[in-house]
Amino acid sequence: MDYLVVKNLDVAVIVLYFAAVIGNGLYWSSKARHSGDFLLGGKSFGIFSTLCTQGATMKGSGALMGYSAGAYVNGAGVLISSQCYSLGAWGAILSGIARKLKKCSNIIDIRSSGDLFLKRFDSPILKKLSGIGGAWLALSIMSGNMAAVGLLIHLLFNKYGLTFEMSLIIGMTITIIYTTLGGLMAVVHNDVLQWLIMTPLIFIVVPVMLIVYGGATPTAIHKALDSAQYFSLRPNIWWLGYLLSGVLAACCDVNHLTRFITARNEKTAVKGSLLGFTFCTLLAGLVIFFGLTAAMLIDPAVVGDNKDGVILALVSRILPPGLVGLFLAATLAMTISTIDSNLNTSVLCITVDVIEPSLPEGVSEKAKLFYCRIVNFVIAALSIFFVLKVKGIVAIMGMGFNVYSSAFFVPLMSCMFWGKATEKGCLAGILTGGAMAIVAINMKLPLPVVWGVAVSLVCTVIVSLLTCNEKNRRGLLPGFNERGKKIDRQIFIACTLGACGSLIFSIGVGLWINWICIVAGVVGMIACIHTLDAAFKDYQAEA
Repeated sequence: MDYLVVKNLDVAVIVLYFAAVIGNGLYWSSKARHSGDFLLGGKSFGIFSTLCTQGATMKGSGALMGYSAGAYVNGAGVLISSQCYSLGAWGAILSGIARKLKKCSNIIDIRSSGDLFLKRFDSPILKKLSGIGGAWLALSIMSGNMAAVGLLIHLLFNKYGLTFEMSLIIGMTITIIYTTLGGLMAVVHNDVLQWLIMTPLIFIVVPVMLIVYGGATPTAIHKALDSAQYFSLRPNIWWLGYLLSGVLAACCDVNHLTRFITARNEKTAVKGSLLGFTFCTLLAGLVIFFGLTAAMLIDPAVVGDNKDGVILALVSRILPPGLVGLFLAATLAMTISTIDSNLNTSVLCITVDVIEPSLPEGVSEKAKLFYCRIVNFVIAALSIFFVLKVKGIVAIMGMGFNVYSSAFFVPLMSCMFWGKATEKGCLAGILTGGAMAIVAINMKLPLPVVWGVAVSLVCTVIVSLLTCNEKNRRGLLPGFNERGKKIDRQIFIACTLGACGSLIFSIGVGLWINWICIVAGVVGMIACIHTLDAAFKDYQAEA
């Protein structure tokens, strides 16, 4: 990528960034004194920490580079596919999962999705399957982002003879250092640091520089680009499929569930996550703007066939030395935040759901903490092996994403919300849903997650109804057994306002610029926060 111009000042900025990440991680590592701190951070994270870790975890460099490339080629219509996972994450709050899961975790010490199955059905096999499935999903996502980090570091330092393999190991070693020592305590606080690096740069500095020095005014962009190609949001039947798959995946994403559990209280779980998902929704609109600006300024011959690098060509042209390095540091921050969160999640799933049930009683906290760190290192090494040795890493990510969602969405939702769900029904749903997704992937059927979830739904419902009787019927868990509470209706209204407001605002920015959408979006987001604060004020007064 000759179009990526990196000066010595940029290299110095990136080196300082890595030093800050390691230093920050090591400091918070000293706070992790037992396995509860390592895996769940003591369930003590506040609203700002939850906002940062939810936002930083969801958006890796794939979002910044991939969707800007999509807008560069296809225009603002890419905004729909870029928003699907964010909107699905909103569904996890809107449906009440965030508040109820946090309440449940406080009452009966839920630490993972596997614990939900264990506490509801007293089923060790469902717990272990959930742990293995969650770890595989996190591992596959982490592996893809590791490849991105290796590529970025290689592009930055290849003039010094740094190969891709060496770059990959360097990037992952930095992540391993603080995650192995500090676990989630270090991960979340590094997410905060990285959020603080990337947010002002991507939301303020780059847009201002593009407008001032790149001439990316609304008039100039609309005059330079073909409206039919770049500014069309015409309905497409595939939108529903993308949206559905995003909702299904995000509602059972183990990263989201972990952040709900580790929040300080119910309000923090809801509001912190809501603000984090708002950040992700708004970011998508800016990424589309970056792609449209690139379409106006960057000749296709400059980037060739690798359109994913167009954002790098754009910042090299617009930003001065130093700021280019800071932008690249922000891109690395986005990617490493996704890696460290998924690494910690995979360790949580394996340790809590697979290893701990096999340990003898009376194992000390020191020993558990040692096991956590060993598992952390092993999973990181395994991921490096995947990236270096296994071809088709994108296919591995896609299979992990589709198979996990197909297998666990319906059983997990049934475990939380359906009174007639049974252990055998959930087990049938997991096995058949995962198997159907694998078949759909091999047959190259469109949207394999939809096929998998449909089969899982049928099997879970039928087997549960056939096996549900007075002897094995288990009531819903605390928090999820509540019905008709005012707080849940208010959260639903607040999240609907927030999701719609942030999406409309994002569309207004992505179309560069629709002021009606931007104003309407701001009104919706303000109404969301006001409604949510009032809801929890009444809820806490009642308590």
